[in-house]
Amino acid sequence: MKVILCGMNNPLHSDPRYALFPYPPGCAGWRILELLRIRLPDLTRSQYSRGFERINLVDDMVWDRWKARDKAAQLPSLYRGRTIVLFGDGVRRAVGLPKELIHPIERDGVVWRQLPHPSGRCRWYNDPEARDLASSLLYDMFMEGRR
Repeated sequence: MKVILCGMNNPLHSDPRYALFPYPPGCAGWRILELLRIRLPDLTRSQYSRGFERINLVDDMVWDRWKARDKAAQLPSLYRGRTIVLFGDGVRRAVGLPKELIHPIERDGVVWRQLPHPSGRCRWYNDPEARDLASSLLYDMFMEGRR
């Protein structure tokens, strides 16, 4: 089964099909694709898009933590037995998980993984070791969905 990538919201489009979409350059989905390309240099946008199930907690162009909490509460029943990678502290807080980057947390029948938000403002990804860890996790999650 495909791993689910879970972001905050898409400030460019409210259509859920564009959650963590890898376009335009510089957006969160594009940055995730670039992290994957460290391990898979020829990975296309289409392969990335088909390789994961991608959702946002809020399907509006503006982040709303109350809507995020409501949707987060539904995730375990919708995705029991699956792995969900959460991006950012806002998403993690909405789900109610302790901050535990990279390492899996099993709760409510879901395996949760966490990475910082892949925005240009997050400096965590500037560290080559951190970027390599994120790339490895995303590669493993991508390959898991291909089995």
